[in-house]
This record gives sequence, C-alpha cells and structure tokens, in this order.
Amino acid sequence: MKYIILLFVLFTSFVCSANPALENAVNPTGVVTTEQERLASQVVDELILAYNNRDIEAFLSLYAEDVEFYMYPQTLMFTGKKKLIERYGLMFKKTKCLKSTSLKRITHGNIVIDHESSQVCFKDKNTVDKYSEFVTSYQIDGGKIRKVVFFR
Repeated sequence: MKYIILLFVLFTSFVCSANPALENAVNPTGVVTTEQERLASQVVDELILAYNNRDIEAFLSLYAEDVEFYMYPQTLMFTGKKKLIERYGLMFKKTKCLKSTSLKRITHGNIVIDHESSQVCFKDKNTVDKYSEFVTSYQIDGGKIRKVVFFR
C-alpha cells in the first residue's frame, strides 16, 4: 500500500511539474500573477529601461499627464509631466550614466512596489559617483503611471 501511495504522489508531482499550462499560471513563489499585475510590472520594466538609457521621450510616454509624485507618507513633491520634464530632463542631460535596478518586486493588482538600487555617474560614465537604495511604489492605470510614492 505504501508503494502505491508513493507512486501516486510521484506521478502526480511529475504530471503537475511537466504541465506548461500550470507553469504559466504560477510564479516561483506559488502566487498566481494576474494579467493586470503582469501589465503593471511591464510598464515599470519599460520605465527602468528608459531611465537607464536616459531616454526622456520614452520615459515621459509611460506617465499619465496628471501624474503625482509623493514622498512617503503623503508629502506631495510635484504633479504633471511639465514638472517631470524639469526634474528628470535636466538629470538625464547632466549625468554621464544612470543605472536603476529592481532588486525585489511586489505586485498587487495595479500597484508595483520595487526595492531599487540606483547608480549615477556625473563626470565619467565608468565611475559611479552616487549609489543609493530606496523603495518606490507605482500605481498604473490604463497602461500609464498615475502615482509614484518614494520611500527613503
């Protein structure tokens, strides 16, 4: 009887692990990822790529016109793309390199929370002048970032 149960468990385990439909539905932590979470995460991935390339047009295209930036918990830093261009456009021009990396990500519905590292080069693109780590929350609506909260 023990052998039959063992064979059943092994067979079931093999069938489930070999089923590609099940692999796509569950991430490595065993949590189901929804389409909304996948799309929200994709927007943030595109944002990081545009940031790292210092591509202001691609960067801006990912934000809603009335985007809001906050410093946790509720300190409004600025709103709108015009202020976004003033802040990030200048930084993209002044720096020799920018490199942001998502160290850990949590997605829940249309919210993406990233633990990020950032490297900035001011004088030489091969010399990192500033390194920092922070947590950022992004709220994505309709494929655009509507709200950003920085946790420092």
